[in-house]
Amino acid sequence: MFKDDVTDYNLMHRVYFSHSNTAEDNLSTDNDGDNMVSNSKPIRLSHLIAFSIKENDQVISGILTIEFEYYSSDGSIKYRDMRYSDPRLIKHIEGNPRVMKNIDSYLRKNLLEAEYGFKLMS
Repeated sequence: MFKDDVTDYNLMHRVYFSHSNTAEDNLSTDNDGDNMVSNSKPIRLSHLIAFSIKENDQVISGILTIEFEYYSSDGSIKYRDMRYSDPRLIKHIEGNPRVMKNIDSYLRKNLLEAEYGFKLMS
């Protein structure tokens, strides 16, 4: 998935769910005149991705922790925070739009697989 963007990578295939109130994740509806409007509360998630990147003759290894909210009603993601175990990873990840797009695609694929219980082909 990220092979074109970084020399070597490892992904941790686990999504950690962290809700404080499961009732707030249920779908609610509001009446907007004649139309029923559907509002869902987000599911707050964290995901870890391990990276090992070659920079010159040096290997930079570290973990990226991504915190985000997932809205299952429309499949949208709202990113909240990205934390790095090694700050040198920032330029290789956030400095490369292709890596950021691949991370987003990876997260969406994992969310779909978790939500619908099937494995998507890569």
